[in-house]
Amino acid sequence: MIKEFKKTELKELLQPKNLLEFNRDLSGKHVQKMIKSIVDCGILRFPVVGDVSAFDKRKYVIIDGQHLCKAIVNLPKGNSINKVNAITKIYTNKKEVIEDISKLNNTQKSWNDENYLDAWFKYGRSNEMYFSNYAYLYNLYNEIYDGLPCGFLVDLYSVSKSSFREGNLEFKNREFSDKLASLCYDLKKDFKKASFALTGLSVWAFARINEKKDIDFFKLRSRLFRALSNQEDKNIQGREEFKEFVKETYTRL
Repeated sequence: MIKEFKKTELKELLQPKNLLEFNRDLSGKHVQKMIKSIVDCGILRFPVVGDVSAFDKRKYVIIDGQHLCKAIVNLPKGNSINKVNAITKIYTNKKEVIEDISKLNNTQKSWNDENYLDAWFKYGRSNEMYFSNYAYLYNLYNEIYDGLPCGFLVDLYSVSKSSFREGNLEFKNREFSDKLASLCYDLKKDFKKASFALTGLSVWAFARINEKKDIDFFKLRSRLFRALSNQEDKNIQGREEFKEFVKETYTRL
């Protein structure tokens, strides 16, 4: 459905209180480029506006095209564009909004795990069954384990990547993942280990658990740190090699 919006209406939609909490921040530089494009070529595409009145006090929100709308509002005086057509869609819940934004976000690229984590955390307690899991992982990523990639943490904790992205985050074994995440963080912080090493360690750890074998994390940390301090891994280049290095280090007599 196409609906016409006046400049004044667009300006209201761009108020901070009316912007979606999980959409990206506006870039002044990008807005200026959009203004130049509109002045030179006119409006070449429609923004997407959602009707969220079914679950939100805001009637309309911008789903895609925040920079385009901001550019239209800030066109030079004398410009004849005073309104714009927008594709409008009715949404019945926030999940539908997040799913569309993940496909239509302004960069026209697929969302990464950080985008999904941010969106589902900011979705809030409406997602009652899974909110506490997203809040826990959000805090780990943003406050506790600064420097560990978001996707890596998702792999450590989530049962399924696809479920995580769909808003249904379930943990494999949170206590086990906590111990593994702490160890990986220290490897990165103290020994500057690259992602392939952290992944190799996690692959070994989960494989061992799947074989019904316990892991003594105190022994693992002690032996691994000693080996790394002695630079026993200096010739290791890939994930599989590091996984074997961890296995040999942990099981040596």
